[in-house]
Amino acid sequence: MKKLLFIFFAIFIFALCGCSKKVIVVQPSGEKSSSSEGEMTFNDNTTASTHHLQQAKMFYARDKFKQALQHCEKAIHFDSRNWEAYYYLGLSMQKRKEYARSIEPLNSGLKLSPDNKLIKAELHCAMGISWENLGQYEEAHKQYDSALENNPNSDVARKGKNRLKVEKTLKNWGKDKEIEYEG
Repeated sequence: MKKLLFIFFAIFIFALCGCSKKVIVVQPSGEKSSSSEGEMTFNDNTTASTHHLQQAKMFYARDKFKQALQHCEKAIHFDSRNWEAYYYLGLSMQKRKEYARSIEPLNSGLKLSPDNKLIKAELHCAMGISWENLGQYEEAHKQYDSALENNPNSDVARKGKNRLKVEKTLKNWGKDKEIEYEG
């Protein structure tokens, strides 16, 4: 009987303490945090940048490019060395057909990116797409070549170079063809 009473009492105490929906935030002393409009509070800029980058990726995946763009800008505000935020900023601009504006963040992302050939190839491809849509075929060709140097198996770069060949052939024949490619 005592064991049963003890178990009942332990379950009761656990239910009171363990099922609380309160969130306790522990802050080191001396640091202040602020919260606006119910957003999470951050003490560390890297954490804030990472949070906004995750939000940007979520919005990008849902084809909500304006919101993705806004979160990329916030991520860059908190960490100006976040290469991936620059990459998604450039991609979001491309999706909004803001090709000229996308070049700068993509180039920044390329400069800040880790020494990983696949990542560099993706960034070069994205820049090639922007240049191609701006009608700057020579610059696009250079970017696709750089992508293939980093990743010889890049289908995006290979297809981009093929589109440029078609464009050049049509131009030589005196025909114009509007090609718009959205990576």
